[in-house]
Amino acid sequence: MGVHRLAAMDAARHEKLEQTTRYVPADVERRVFEAWERSGIFHAEPEGDAEDNYSIAIPPPNVTGALHMGHALNGSIQDALIRLNRMRGRRTKWIFGTDHAGIATQVKVEQQLAAEGTSRHALGREEFVERVWKWREEYGSTIVEQFKRLGASADYEDERFTMDDAYQRAVAHVFVRLYEKGLIYRDNYMVNWDPGTRSAISDLEVEQREMHDTLYMIDYPLESGSGSVTGATVRPETILADTALAGNPNDDRYTRLIGEAAILPLVGRRLPIIADEYVDPEFGTGALKITPGHDPNDFEIGRKHGLDEISVIGEDGNMTDAAGERYAGKGVPEARELVVSDLRAEGRVSGTQPYVHDVPHSQRSGMRIEPLISLQWFCDMKGLAEPAIAAAQDGTLRFHPAKPWTGVYLDWLEKIRPWCISRQLWWGHQLPVWYRREEVHVGESGPEGDGWERDPDVLDTWFSSALWPFATLGWPQQTPEFGAFYPTDVDSTARDIIFLWVARMVMMGVEFTGELPFRDVNIHAVIQAPDGRRMSKSLGTGIDPLDEIEKFGADGVRFGLLAMASSQDVRYSAEKVRQGQELANKLWNASRLILLKVADVEAAPRPETVEDRWILSRLERLTLRVTELIDGYEFSRAALDLYAAFWGEVCDWYLELVKPRLYDEDSNEAVSATLLHVLERCLQLLHPIMPFVTEEVWAYMPGERGLLAASRWPEADQALLDPDAEAVLGRTIEAVTALRRYRDDVGAPAGARIPARLAADGYDETAEHVARLARFEFEGSSNGVEPVATVAVPGGTVHVLPTESIDTEEAERRRGAQREKLKGEIRRLEGKLGNDQFVAKAPPEVVAGEREKLERYRRELEDLQ
Repeated sequence: MGVHRLAAMDAARHEKLEQTTRYVPADVERRVFEAWERSGIFHAEPEGDAEDNYSIAIPPPNVTGALHMGHALNGSIQDALIRLNRMRGRRTKWIFGTDHAGIATQVKVEQQLAAEGTSRHALGREEFVERVWKWREEYGSTIVEQFKRLGASADYEDERFTMDDAYQRAVAHVFVRLYEKGLIYRDNYMVNWDPGTRSAISDLEVEQREMHDTLYMIDYPLESGSGSVTGATVRPETILADTALAGNPNDDRYTRLIGEAAILPLVGRRLPIIADEYVDPEFGTGALKITPGHDPNDFEIGRKHGLDEISVIGEDGNMTDAAGERYAGKGVPEARELVVSDLRAEGRVSGTQPYVHDVPHSQRSGMRIEPLISLQWFCDMKGLAEPAIAAAQDGTLRFHPAKPWTGVYLDWLEKIRPWCISRQLWWGHQLPVWYRREEVHVGESGPEGDGWERDPDVLDTWFSSALWPFATLGWPQQTPEFGAFYPTDVDSTARDIIFLWVARMVMMGVEFTGELPFRDVNIHAVIQAPDGRRMSKSLGTGIDPLDEIEKFGADGVRFGLLAMASSQDVRYSAEKVRQGQELANKLWNASRLILLKVADVEAAPRPETVEDRWILSRLERLTLRVTELIDGYEFSRAALDLYAAFWGEVCDWYLELVKPRLYDEDSNEAVSATLLHVLERCLQLLHPIMPFVTEEVWAYMPGERGLLAASRWPEADQALLDPDAEAVLGRTIEAVTALRRYRDDVGAPAGARIPARLAADGYDETAEHVARLARFEFEGSSNGVEPVATVAVPGGTVHVLPTESIDTEEAERRRGAQREKLKGEIRRLEGKLGNDQFVAKAPPEVVAGEREKLERYRRELEDLQ
């Protein structure tokens, strides 16, 4: 239990607890966190091996970032796992640090320079990079402090950064090794080009925006002069780069034309007509213009068929000389208008129609992405992907939930393409590549001799992030940290970076360490805005978790996020967060009552009565269930089960059942010991989810205990399981609930004790409890008096005897009105749930809630009838 010496609470603590009538998170959280940090429990010395220890590598937040709901949810998930395993006595390390976030950070600093009237080009590369480091020193700790506000018990003492000297050496080492194996190479290939930042960018930095365009039908005259082929496009300016036309080999409209040629309008270039199964016969006219220089799918078709690759749009977003003198130098919108005008003049536009589609844009600059063929560095991923695929197929790498994420992961890896790893930026890991005339040097250090120039490009941020689980531990050196904490145990992340990060960590981990970087991958929910849209500052739908922490406390936010995150897309629920805040308050108030009333005894199970045996049995079951749920990454169920157990079973029932014994100071030692044991166990079980309030209450527990965060996680004692006691109390609770409902139905005054006769089996030990808690007076016999009502309870009935407290006619009128009200609600819900459109379109949790409500109303009506 983590108890060293137990004694009565000292006078000072007792006095402070008496005076502290409310739990105020703002008064507690900073003080408690500082106590954790001072204790050193967040930092584990590198001893033992990874099999015995426990570690998680945090998905490194961008150094530019601020805590958002995704961070808050995933931080709460990881912290729950870390705290549970630390309490189990495992040497636990939560690897913490930040990502240099190449393009995001460069954009931030460039904006700052622009406000000062200068630019990175005016500064030059070396001075600009120094300016970024200065910016990082000034602002980079923001998100670190915000994680602390959440209560994240990470190893801040050993904080890492993806641009640390040691980390840079690890990145260079990997690049060189892959180059030497022939997996890294330089080539002209199709990339996502952002004209705003003048750089290739990753898929993650691309967002789709719905655009309203015009679909143009363009007639391409056949070389034979026997007609024309009509192709459809929303980008007529790229017609200048067409190098072929294509039809589906199974499309009878075009099979006769395969092998012939057409003439490109405006240009006069000969275009072969080819067959390719990629062509969708249902889109447009069924004929596809092939533009390998400006469309990723056309690029693949072009490479397959050996077509020319012409680029008419440049890296600046303007038309190139290859577009012809009439169009060169013009921006894309102007060139589009001119091309359409010229096509109309030639009579080549045979039709138009409105067309709505998703168009890729850069998250960074906001500009439309131009798919361009560019000379870049690439990594061939096929060989690296093979062991990553095998690991998921044979179950050594497990996704939670397995469906659909194992399939999503495998589908991407099985279709993996070369990865463009170079970026045209100044901030990041500069490529370890040098050129001198025709010579190329790739190495962890620069070449000897004069005349060498280093490649100016930097690596994609995700390249360095892929090494995070092992580079943070000192690899490629065989450090004590690497030996003790690699491989890590679990990676927890959102679904949007399964490909960009999870799969790449698996590939790099196996390639360079010979082991998976983790065995389990927890794919957590995506928290949406309350209206179902994505959370976004620009959309006005963002909710700042720090604002929520100010309002509800960190424990309330942690509980709320974990409780609401039961499926993959969940709407933010302020109600769940309030529920967490209320649970913290309830825990404080109940704990205060117990601690101010108990006798001077040790916490220990000392059952005297059936209710004692019941709560001890329920606690052991709760311990087994919560441990299993957290280990199984079912955090929503764990949080809600803990809420129901503490609020319902401990506070609403057990505490009420034992109050007479607790308040009897002459004979309350046994119940005091049991109550302290119950409270101790609840604090331990709640701690991974609600660490602040539980640690604060723990400080008032009797004896010298040390920190709750460093105490031992409880193991269930099977000897305390008592199905018989659970059955007895189950009946008792149902009976009290039925009798209280009867009181409400008939409008009995709150202080009135209703005379009745208990005619039911199974209440030998609890009849007094039933009467007291339901405010009934059980009489031995009815003395021939006819009951005015009967209430069904488990094992029999309760006969309600005449009393002035109940107006039977008014009671029946109220019950009749309630019956009619319930019938109306049941009809309404049956109609709603019978509507197929509602069931299909409403969020699943809403439909489930309405079904649950219908069943509850039906049960209440049955009880009334």
